[in-house]
Amino acid sequence: MIEEDYRYISCGGDPLTYLKSAFKAMKIELEPGQEGRMLFTREKFPYDQNIFASLASQNAMELTKFNENDGELTVEMVRQ
Repeated sequence: MIEEDYRYISCGGDPLTYLKSAFKAMKIELEPGQEGRMLFTREKFPYDQNIFASLASQNAMELTKFNENDGELTVEMVRQ
C-alpha cells in the first residue's frame, strides 16, 4: 500500500483543485489492483465522503475506506 500524507501541506489556492491533483498523482503511482491511503485534515479539506469517492472514481479508483478521527481523515482506495 502506498501512503501519501497531506495533513501538513500548505496549498495556497483552492483546496478542491489541490485534491484533484493529489488523486491524479495517486492514480499514477498505483498499479491496477494496488491499494493507496491518503491522509488529510478536515480543516484544510472540509469535504464529505462523496467528494472523495467521486475524485477516486474519476481517476479509475474505488474508495474502500473513509474514516475521520479527531479532525484527521483517512481515505483508502484501490486502483481498478
